[in-house]
Amino acid sequence: MTALIVVVAVVVLVASYITWLAGRLDRLHVRCDLARASLDVQLVRRAAAARALATAPDVAALLPGTVTAEVAAAAAAALTTPTAAREPAENRLSRGLRAAFAAVADAGGAAALPRAALARPTVELLLELERASTRVGVARQFDTDAVRDCRALRAHPVVRSLRLAGSAALPRYFDIDDTAVPPVTPAVAAALGGGAGTESAVG
Repeated sequence: MTALIVVVAVVVLVASYITWLAGRLDRLHVRCDLARASLDVQLVRRAAAARALATAPDVAALLPGTVTAEVAAAAAAALTTPTAAREPAENRLSRGLRAAFAAVADAGGAAALPRAALARPTVELLLELERASTRVGVARQFDTDAVRDCRALRAHPVVRSLRLAGSAALPRYFDIDDTAVPPVTPAVAAALGGGAGTESAVG
């Protein structure tokens, strides 16, 4: 009788452990989906702000046409390419944005631009791009953490041997250059022509 109780207890413990593993794996897959959706939102915000900026007449008058054209094309590609295959487009956009801000720096920096050189809506877009760019980095870190944890659990011997993941696809990392654009401080925004009250109304 004692041996039977021990066997039953062991079976219950093993079943409980397997159930816990399956539940945790399911939660990690959900976490991966949510993190990727959040990252997608921020990438769309960044690309939308970049495309709007690149096509703004006042920006085109201050930056080389090749720079603005590249940013506009890269942003359009990032907005139209499916998320699962978007790394090249997002990396191209990151390179284009760096080139644009480098061109401003070569001209003496944003603060050196003439007052009212950019319209207030353009300055608001610039501030929106700064925020979205920063959020892309944060969202990607959450996405990376979720994918890492999920892949680690899926490599667990029990999970693999019992096929607890079922037919769920193995989460993949979203490998992009998420370097944030240089920050636009209120003082610089004022020098760009935004003046007071340049809090973004975008998004």
